[in-house]
Amino acid sequence: MNKYTEVLRNSFRSLNAFDCILIGAICTLSLISFFVKGEFNANILIAALSAVLGVFCVVLGAKGSLANWIIGTAECILHIYICFVSHIYGDFLQRIFWNLPMQYLGWKNWRKRERHDHTASIRTRYMTWRQRGITLLAVAVLTFVLGLFLKQFGPWMIGVLRDILPDMQFRTLKADYDFPALLWFDAFTTVASIVALYVSIKAFVEQWFLWLTINISSLCIWIFQDTDFSFMTIAKYGVYLVNTFYGIYVWNKLSKS
Repeated sequence: MNKYTEVLRNSFRSLNAFDCILIGAICTLSLISFFVKGEFNANILIAALSAVLGVFCVVLGAKGSLANWIIGTAECILHIYICFVSHIYGDFLQRIFWNLPMQYLGWKNWRKRERHDHTASIRTRYMTWRQRGITLLAVAVLTFVLGLFLKQFGPWMIGVLRDILPDMQFRTLKADYDFPALLWFDAFTTVASIVALYVSIKAFVEQWFLWLTINISSLCIWIFQDTDFSFMTIAKYGVYLVNTFYGIYVWNKLSKS
């Protein structure tokens, strides 16, 4: 049995009742989405599969399980496709150039902190106040810079992309968002997700407070989208939000043991 299979087996064995409730909830919502839409197509199936894998990923992440990075790779690939088809290009670029390669680095770094016991988890830790200050400042400054960039250069970028892909419509990276606040939500979730993933790789508990704000912002973005992916993506981020509080609780315990 190779390392990946062993990690997956041990991680699934460690699932408790609360984990199963979250996973069951997203599976139920996936079935409901088929009835709500009144149709069944490849995109709806991909959205449902991405949501289920995403919930598996964050549930295992909350437990500090290495399997988080294995399932996260599969979910990341599906979400890249969803963002491309839905024209959510800020998230698309972040996922393909940052999230996907960082799955390998996350696996590599967490293995160094692995607990060799029945918990199938890692040793977590807290940041210093200096590290927290630097992290918050980085998120604030980079969000402001990216927001200004999208606002000032978005129309120019759209012109270039339309020359390359003339038949494509753009829901983000455009001169006029459906709501002005969506530009800043898009900028924030892009920047904060990059920072939070790095903080997660380093096994800091504070990653969960970043994911809390990211999930709330992501819900705000997707509530205003009307695509085949909207229902399941909103459901996924809703479950992520609940799991965030679970992650804070568990990682706090792991840091003390």
